[in-house]
Amino acid sequence: MKQALMILGVLVAVAAGAQKKVVKQIDSEVSLTELKAHLYFLAADELRGRNTGTLENEIAARYIAERFRAYGVKTPPGMDTYMQPVKLTKGVSPQQTTFQVADSTFGLDDMVFYSSSNGTFSGELVYVNFGLEEDLEGLDLKGKIVVAKVGNGNPEDRLSPYTRQKRDACLEAGAVALVELYRPGKYPWKMIQYYFSGEKFSLDLGSEDGEDDTFPIAWLLDDAGLVKFFESQNGTNASITIGGQANESLTVPNVVGYIEGTDPELKDEYVMITAHFDHVGVSNVEGDSIWNGARDNGIGIANMLTAAEYLGKNPPKRSVAFLACNAEEKGLLGSAWYAENPVFPLEKTVYDLNTDTGGYNDVSKVTVVGFHRTSVTPLFAQAADAFGLEAIDDPLPEENYYDRSDNVSFAAKGVPAVSYDPGYTEMNEEITKYYHQPEDEAHTLDYDYLTKYSKSFIYAVTLIGNYTGEIFWTEGDKYEDEGKALYGKN
Repeated sequence: MKQALMILGVLVAVAAGAQKKVVKQIDSEVSLTELKAHLYFLAADELRGRNTGTLENEIAARYIAERFRAYGVKTPPGMDTYMQPVKLTKGVSPQQTTFQVADSTFGLDDMVFYSSSNGTFSGELVYVNFGLEEDLEGLDLKGKIVVAKVGNGNPEDRLSPYTRQKRDACLEAGAVALVELYRPGKYPWKMIQYYFSGEKFSLDLGSEDGEDDTFPIAWLLDDAGLVKFFESQNGTNASITIGGQANESLTVPNVVGYIEGTDPELKDEYVMITAHFDHVGVSNVEGDSIWNGARDNGIGIANMLTAAEYLGKNPPKRSVAFLACNAEEKGLLGSAWYAENPVFPLEKTVYDLNTDTGGYNDVSKVTVVGFHRTSVTPLFAQAADAFGLEAIDDPLPEENYYDRSDNVSFAAKGVPAVSYDPGYTEMNEEITKYYHQPEDEAHTLDYDYLTKYSKSFIYAVTLIGNYTGEIFWTEGDKYEDEGKALYGKN
């Protein structure tokens, strides 16, 4: 017994010594200068905000690819390039529209369109409260223009999932169009106009996506008590006229590569590193019109490239795959495309470690969105602690950041995934003054902190890459069933 305890003690000491050696190696090899150089390039004015579908977005992709090449990252099996084509449809929102109800007319300043097509859509108007299942029960919607309040009545819930739910119900019932009344609150009308107007992107999956992007769905500004008006107009003939809407197809790049693991068996498994490189481009505001995106998500890509440089020289037992995602700002489209067209088998992808951030406000912490959702939580705490940081869970679960970043594209397929982000503890001015603002430039960043953060990220990847325990979802997680199906655990 005494001998067994002595052997166990020796093994623990050897393991601890090995971990200290790895931490020391990461600390000595990861350079603030390189991290800073990546960010100053990616967030430069010359890249004009890296908007999806622009030349500058492609330049950013090429920069990532050539850094991969320099760091020894391989092109994926069966590919002779790092570029994965992502097929998109770009829709231009309506340029002219009228919504005629009796003697009242609403125009383009009053409306934004979730989906649309050119033409005139006429029918009897029916007001349906929120348009939820209980509101629609027993109603005949065929040939009618449906008017509902946006969302479900809970101001804390996201609105777009309910819009999609109502769209499906209206389509099934044969309605002509859906108009939702939007009462400004958490998001002002100008912000809604910004996000819905202009260009709208979607995956070009042909008929496979099962969605109708031509069915007219409008959000109508309700700042003058329109609910009572539409209640009084039940049964009135109404029409929506739309003009100037257009679609075009385009192909944009994801950037994909991998570093082979060192273990003869485990190298067939992949730890995936993801981050998006697109941002929102150039606006028409006066003064500085370039939305540089240093935080969102220059930090993520600089972190990915820093990891690639280190791991190219010091690979773990498992292989490490890299996916620089495009079109995240357009609806997580690059990662969604990859999840439908994986380069590395999803059933061999054991984990996805994402980085996506709108900013940070606590340089003593790392915020792991999904901290307790998988079996490797202790590894995150260990990785952060090794560089003087504290790993914490998302402090703003009501914002549902987990399902708003590229990690969810993997999670929805069953791959355990989190977003390992710079530290934030609240949504305060330190975040909002930079998030999707022209002020988000490279010179405003704390590079000493970001270097520590990146070192902890690299250590987390290394720990997962060498981990011999089970890597899976925490019991009861909403994606656990998908994981069981993907990995054959049923």
